[in-house]
Amino acid sequence: MHRFVEFKSAKAALLFADYCQTQGIPVDVQPEGAVTALLAPAEHIEQLQTLLEQFLQDPAHPRYQAAAWQQSHTVQSASSNNSWNLSALWHLPVTSLVVLTTLLVYLWQQIDFAGANASLQLTDTSAVWRWVTPAFLHFSLTHLVFNLCWWVLLGHKIERQLSSWVLFQIMLSSAVLSNGLQLALAGPNFGGLSGVVYALLGYCWLSDRLNASQHYPVTNGLAVFMIFWLALGFMDVLWVNMANWAHLGGLLCGLGWAWLTKNSRPTAKTY
Repeated sequence: MHRFVEFKSAKAALLFADYCQTQGIPVDVQPEGAVTALLAPAEHIEQLQTLLEQFLQDPAHPRYQAAAWQQSHTVQSASSNNSWNLSALWHLPVTSLVVLTTLLVYLWQQIDFAGANASLQLTDTSAVWRWVTPAFLHFSLTHLVFNLCWWVLLGHKIERQLSSWVLFQIMLSSAVLSNGLQLALAGPNFGGLSGVVYALLGYCWLSDRLNASQHYPVTNGLAVFMIFWLALGFMDVLWVNMANWAHLGGLLCGLGWAWLTKNSRPTAKTY
Protein backbone atom coordinates (compact mmCIF):
# COMPACT_ATOMS: atom_id res chain seq x y z
CA MET A 1 0.00 0.00 0.00
CA HIS A 2 1.30 3.47 -0.94
CA ARG A 3 0.39 6.77 0.67
CA PHE A 4 -1.01 9.09 -1.99
CA VAL A 5 -2.79 11.91 -0.13
CA GLU A 6 -3.34 13.43 3.31
CA PHE A 7 -6.43 15.33 4.44
CA LYS A 8 -6.63 17.74 7.34
CA SER A 9 -10.33 16.86 7.55
CA ALA A 10 -11.04 13.26 8.56
CA LYS A 11 -14.58 13.65 7.22
CA ALA A 12 -13.29 14.59 3.76
CA ALA A 13 -10.83 11.69 3.81
CA LEU A 14 -13.58 9.20 4.62
CA LEU A 15 -15.86 10.71 2.01
CA PHE A 16 -13.28 10.33 -0.74
CA ALA A 17 -12.24 6.86 0.48
CA ASP A 18 -15.85 5.68 0.35
CA TYR A 19 -16.19 6.92 -3.21
CA CYS A 20 -13.00 5.10 -4.22
CA GLN A 21 -14.35 1.88 -2.72
CA THR A 22 -17.47 2.15 -4.87
CA GLN A 23 -15.17 2.49 -7.90
CA GLY A 24 -13.54 -0.80 -7.05
CA ILE A 25 -10.32 0.72 -5.66
CA PRO A 26 -9.23 -0.51 -2.20
CA VAL A 27 -8.24 2.46 -0.03
CA ASP A 28 -7.05 2.36 3.58
CA VAL A 29 -7.77 5.28 5.90
CA GLN A 30 -5.07 5.95 8.46
CA PRO A 31 -5.59 8.70 11.08
CA GLU A 32 -2.25 10.26 12.10
CA GLY A 33 -2.69 13.05 14.57
CA ALA A 34 -3.62 16.26 12.75
CA VAL A 35 -4.02 14.59 9.35
CA THR A 36 -5.72 11.52 7.89
CA ALA A 37 -3.70 9.63 5.29
CA LEU A 38 -5.07 7.51 2.47
CA LEU A 39 -3.14 4.50 1.20
CA ALA A 40 -3.79 2.40 -1.90
CA PRO A 41 -2.06 -0.19 -4.11
CA ALA A 42 0.55 1.29 -6.45
CA GLU A 43 -1.27 0.15 -9.58
CA HIS A 44 -4.23 2.40 -8.74
CA ILE A 45 -2.34 5.61 -7.91
CA GLU A 46 -2.68 7.18 -11.37
CA GLN A 47 -6.43 6.55 -11.45
CA LEU A 48 -6.76 7.89 -7.91
CA GLN A 49 -5.05 11.14 -8.83
CA THR A 50 -7.71 11.75 -11.48
CA LEU A 51 -10.51 10.94 -9.03
CA LEU A 52 -8.89 13.18 -6.41
CA GLU A 53 -8.79 16.16 -8.77
CA GLN A 54 -12.50 15.70 -9.47
CA PHE A 55 -13.25 15.42 -5.77
CA LEU A 56 -11.32 18.59 -4.88
CA GLN A 57 -13.17 20.56 -7.55
CA ASP A 58 -16.60 19.68 -6.14
CA PRO A 59 -16.51 17.71 -2.84
CA ALA A 60 -20.21 18.45 -2.27
CA HIS A 61 -21.32 16.58 -5.40
CA PRO A 62 -24.16 14.13 -4.63
CA ARG A 63 -22.11 11.16 -5.90
CA TYR A 64 -19.82 11.39 -2.88
CA GLN A 65 -22.67 11.49 -0.39
CA ALA A 66 -24.26 8.55 -2.20
CA ALA A 67 -21.01 6.59 -1.94
CA ALA A 68 -20.73 7.41 1.77
CA TRP A 69 -24.27 6.10 2.28
CA GLN A 70 -23.48 2.96 0.30
CA GLN A 71 -20.27 2.36 2.23
CA SER A 72 -21.53 3.47 5.65
CA HIS A 73 -20.96 0.02 7.07
CA THR A 74 -17.20 0.39 6.43
CA VAL A 75 -16.68 3.83 7.93
CA GLN A 76 -16.35 2.55 11.47
CA SER A 77 -13.71 -0.01 10.53
CA ALA A 78 -11.78 2.58 8.55
CA SER A 79 -11.76 5.09 11.38
CA SER A 80 -10.43 2.46 13.77
CA ASN A 81 -7.51 1.69 11.51
CA ASN A 82 -5.03 1.62 14.41
CA SER A 83 -6.69 -1.47 15.90
CA TRP A 84 -5.42 -4.90 15.00
CA ASN A 85 -7.37 -6.67 12.26
CA LEU A 86 -6.04 -10.20 12.03
CA SER A 87 -7.83 -10.91 8.76
CA ALA A 88 -5.88 -8.04 7.17
CA LEU A 89 -2.60 -9.81 7.94
CA TRP A 90 -3.13 -12.09 4.97
CA HIS A 91 -2.81 -9.06 2.71
CA LEU A 92 0.61 -8.39 4.28
CA PRO A 93 2.72 -11.31 3.06
CA VAL A 94 5.94 -10.70 5.02
CA THR A 95 4.20 -10.02 8.32
CA SER A 96 1.96 -13.08 7.98
CA LEU A 97 4.72 -15.36 6.65
CA VAL A 98 6.96 -14.68 9.65
CA VAL A 99 4.04 -15.29 12.04
CA LEU A 100 3.16 -18.57 10.32
CA THR A 101 6.77 -19.77 10.16
CA THR A 102 7.39 -18.95 13.82
CA LEU A 103 4.23 -20.80 14.91
CA LEU A 104 5.13 -23.87 12.83
CA VAL A 105 8.65 -23.93 14.26
CA TYR A 106 7.26 -23.66 17.79
CA LEU A 107 4.95 -26.61 17.06
CA TRP A 108 7.96 -28.54 15.77
CA GLN A 109 9.79 -27.75 19.01
CA GLN A 110 6.90 -29.17 21.05
CA ILE A 111 7.06 -32.39 19.04
CA ASP A 112 10.86 -32.73 18.80
CA PHE A 113 12.58 -30.04 20.85
CA ALA A 114 16.13 -31.33 20.43
CA GLY A 115 15.70 -32.03 16.72
CA ALA A 116 14.23 -28.61 15.95
CA ASN A 117 16.99 -26.80 17.83
CA ALA A 118 19.72 -28.91 16.24
CA SER A 119 18.33 -28.17 12.78
CA LEU A 120 17.86 -24.43 13.18
CA GLN A 121 20.45 -23.07 15.61
CA LEU A 122 23.57 -21.36 14.24
CA THR A 123 25.91 -24.29 14.87
CA ASP A 124 27.28 -24.50 11.31
CA THR A 125 28.18 -21.17 9.73
CA SER A 126 28.57 -22.78 6.31
CA ALA A 127 24.83 -23.53 6.24
CA VAL A 128 23.47 -20.21 4.96
CA TRP A 129 19.93 -20.67 6.32
CA ARG A 130 21.22 -21.02 9.89
CA TRP A 131 22.15 -17.33 9.91
CA VAL A 132 18.40 -16.61 9.88
CA THR A 133 16.59 -19.60 11.40
CA PRO A 134 17.49 -19.02 15.09
CA ALA A 135 15.06 -16.07 14.93
CA PHE A 136 12.17 -18.56 14.61
CA LEU A 137 13.12 -20.59 17.70
CA HIS A 138 11.34 -19.82 20.99
CA PHE A 139 11.81 -21.56 24.29
CA SER A 140 8.56 -20.69 26.07
CA LEU A 141 5.04 -19.63 25.20
CA THR A 142 5.60 -16.25 26.86
CA HIS A 143 8.71 -15.71 24.75
CA LEU A 144 6.77 -16.60 21.61
CA VAL A 145 3.69 -14.43 22.30
CA PHE A 146 5.74 -11.40 23.38
CA ASN A 147 7.85 -11.41 20.23
CA LEU A 148 4.99 -12.09 17.83
CA CYS A 149 2.88 -9.31 19.33
CA TRP A 150 5.67 -6.81 18.74
CA TRP A 151 6.35 -8.22 15.29
CA VAL A 152 2.72 -7.83 14.22
CA LEU A 153 2.31 -4.39 15.81
CA LEU A 154 5.39 -2.89 14.17
CA GLY A 155 5.89 -5.12 11.14
CA HIS A 156 2.45 -4.57 9.67
CA LYS A 157 2.88 -0.81 10.07
CA ILE A 158 6.14 -0.82 8.11
CA GLU A 159 4.75 -3.14 5.45
CA ARG A 160 1.67 -0.94 4.96
CA GLN A 161 3.51 2.38 5.13
CA LEU A 162 6.38 1.38 2.84
CA SER A 163 6.34 -2.05 1.21
CA SER A 164 6.75 -5.76 1.77
CA TRP A 165 10.23 -5.53 0.26
CA VAL A 166 11.39 -2.94 2.81
CA LEU A 167 10.11 -5.02 5.74
CA PHE A 168 11.72 -8.15 4.29
CA GLN A 169 15.09 -6.40 3.99
CA ILE A 170 14.93 -5.13 7.58
CA MET A 171 13.88 -8.53 8.89
CA LEU A 172 16.50 -10.49 6.98
CA SER A 173 19.43 -8.16 7.64
CA SER A 174 18.62 -7.76 11.34
CA ALA A 175 18.26 -11.52 11.78
CA VAL A 176 21.64 -12.16 10.17
CA LEU A 177 23.40 -9.36 12.07
CA SER A 178 21.87 -10.13 15.47
CA ASN A 179 22.43 -13.88 15.14
CA GLY A 180 26.01 -13.39 13.96
CA LEU A 181 26.85 -11.02 16.80
CA GLN A 182 25.33 -13.33 19.41
CA LEU A 183 27.24 -16.30 17.99
CA ALA A 184 30.54 -14.42 17.95
CA LEU A 185 30.28 -13.11 21.50
CA ALA A 186 28.20 -15.71 23.37
CA GLY A 187 27.98 -18.93 21.34
CA PRO A 188 25.23 -20.72 19.39
CA ASN A 189 22.87 -21.61 22.25
CA PHE A 190 20.19 -18.97 21.61
CA GLY A 191 17.01 -18.29 19.67
CA GLY A 192 14.14 -15.89 19.29
CA LEU A 193 12.74 -13.07 17.19
CA SER A 194 13.82 -10.46 19.75
CA GLY A 195 16.77 -9.21 17.70
CA VAL A 196 14.43 -8.51 14.79
CA VAL A 197 11.91 -6.91 17.15
CA TYR A 198 14.60 -4.58 18.48
CA ALA A 199 15.44 -3.71 14.86
CA LEU A 200 11.81 -2.75 14.20
CA LEU A 201 11.68 -0.71 17.41
CA GLY A 202 14.85 1.15 16.49
CA TYR A 203 13.72 1.70 12.92
CA CYS A 204 10.25 2.97 13.84
CA TRP A 205 11.50 5.30 16.57
CA LEU A 206 14.35 6.90 14.59
CA SER A 207 12.41 7.01 11.31
CA ASP A 208 9.68 9.13 12.88
CA ARG A 209 12.25 11.47 14.46
CA LEU A 210 14.27 11.91 11.27
CA ASN A 211 11.19 12.50 9.12
CA ALA A 212 9.28 14.60 11.68
CA SER A 213 6.31 12.24 11.48
CA GLN A 214 4.15 10.02 13.68
CA HIS A 215 3.67 6.92 11.58
CA TYR A 216 4.71 4.31 14.15
CA PRO A 217 3.58 3.59 17.75
CA VAL A 218 7.03 3.94 19.33
CA THR A 219 7.16 6.90 21.70
CA ASN A 220 10.28 8.30 23.34
CA GLY A 221 9.14 6.77 26.62
CA LEU A 222 8.81 3.31 25.09
CA ALA A 223 12.21 3.65 23.43
CA VAL A 224 13.81 4.58 26.77
CA PHE A 225 12.14 1.59 28.45
CA MET A 226 13.41 -0.84 25.81
CA ILE A 227 16.94 0.53 26.13
CA PHE A 228 16.65 0.16 29.90
CA TRP A 229 15.46 -3.43 29.44
CA LEU A 230 18.43 -4.09 27.17
CA ALA A 231 20.79 -2.68 29.81
CA LEU A 232 19.26 -4.88 32.52
CA GLY A 233 19.91 -7.89 30.31
CA PHE A 234 23.60 -7.03 30.03
CA MET A 235 23.79 -6.52 33.81
CA ASP A 236 22.39 -10.06 34.24
CA VAL A 237 19.89 -9.07 36.93
CA LEU A 238 16.76 -10.46 35.23
CA TRP A 239 15.09 -13.79 35.96
CA VAL A 240 15.56 -14.96 32.36
CA ASN A 241 18.60 -15.51 30.18
CA MET A 242 18.49 -13.17 27.20
CA ALA A 243 20.43 -13.04 23.95
CA ASN A 244 21.71 -9.56 24.77
CA TRP A 245 24.14 -9.24 21.88
CA ALA A 246 21.40 -10.25 19.44
CA HIS A 247 19.17 -7.53 20.91
CA LEU A 248 21.92 -4.94 20.55
CA GLY A 249 22.78 -6.04 17.03
CA GLY A 250 19.14 -5.86 15.99
CA LEU A 251 18.71 -2.41 17.51
CA LEU A 252 21.77 -1.05 15.71
CA CYS A 253 20.58 -2.60 12.44
CA GLY A 254 17.16 -0.95 12.75
CA LEU A 255 18.70 2.43 13.54
CA GLY A 256 20.98 2.03 10.54
CA TRP A 257 18.04 1.30 8.23
CA ALA A 258 16.19 4.36 9.51
CA TRP A 259 19.21 6.55 8.82
CA LEU A 260 19.80 5.10 5.35
CA THR A 261 16.16 5.52 4.32
CA LYS A 262 15.53 8.93 5.86
CA ASN A 263 13.49 11.23 3.64
CA SER A 264 12.97 8.36 1.20
CA ARG A 265 9.27 8.04 2.02
CA PRO A 266 7.09 9.15 -0.91
CA THR A 267 5.60 12.52 -0.06
CA ALA A 268 1.83 12.96 -0.21
CA LYS A 269 0.05 16.24 -0.73
CA THR A 270 -2.05 17.49 2.18
CA TYR A 271 -5.48 19.03 1.65
